[in-house]
Amino acid sequence: MRVIFGIFLVFVGVLLLLATFLDFLTFSFFERIFYNLNLFWPLILITVGVYFLYLGLKKRWLYFLSVGVFTAFLVLLLVWPYGSTLERSQVFTGVEKILFKSGGIAVKFSEGEEFRVSTSYGVEVSKAGPNLIVKGQSWRRLELNVVEIELPKDTLELSLENGVFKLKGEFEENRFTRIEARNCVLNVNFDFQKVTVPLYFEAEDCVLETLFKLPNGTSYFAEKSKGLLLKTIEGNLIESDLNPRLFFKLNDGVFHIRLEGGI
Repeated sequence: MRVIFGIFLVFVGVLLLLATFLDFLTFSFFERIFYNLNLFWPLILITVGVYFLYLGLKKRWLYFLSVGVFTAFLVLLLVWPYGSTLERSQVFTGVEKILFKSGGIAVKFSEGEEFRVSTSYGVEVSKAGPNLIVKGQSWRRLELNVVEIELPKDTLELSLENGVFKLKGEFEENRFTRIEARNCVLNVNFDFQKVTVPLYFEAEDCVLETLFKLPNGTSYFAEKSKGLLLKTIEGNLIESDLNPRLFFKLNDGVFHIRLEGGI
């Protein structure tokens, strides 16, 4: 096992050295390794545990088992499909609501001429009536699969449940009328140049962190019935429960609402 581990360290060192002087190794290759390390690191604990059993029991098969587990770890580290590599792109029409379900998904929104969805390995996309359903694989929550969505100049709703999600986007004006989040861990980072359409944001049984960059003078209000709420407000924003442009309804969770004015 020590020989295999030594060969692996030499191999990684040579790759890093070559990457310094040559261009054929891209950053995404090393990003794949680090993401896969985050996914499969428990195999290292199993390897060490089995090797300690071998040292104590002196059973030869335990030694070969530890070598096998470590070899499997190295192979998975290098060849397991990387979640941020976009593999498929589809164009949809008539979408009024996007539903994100299960798994771990990082979503990047951008403005475009048509409704286009690009996904990485392991993400299922289907359409049922006006609803677009985006579903990740629940057993891959440690690694966020990537979805990129181009939005035309239409408004729509978002729904997120039973997963780990990260949303990010920069818009000339707000495109979302309603965001619903339930039973999930959610990070939202949106930049709105204008908030011409009011946004209703409802979260229940969630760990939620939001960052909204807004024009000065934008009104907001956060209503919490249960749970913990931390508000961080910067810039010239107005807190008002009278028809606010951003309304947060929060229930039973941990919430950090961060708003920045000044755009």
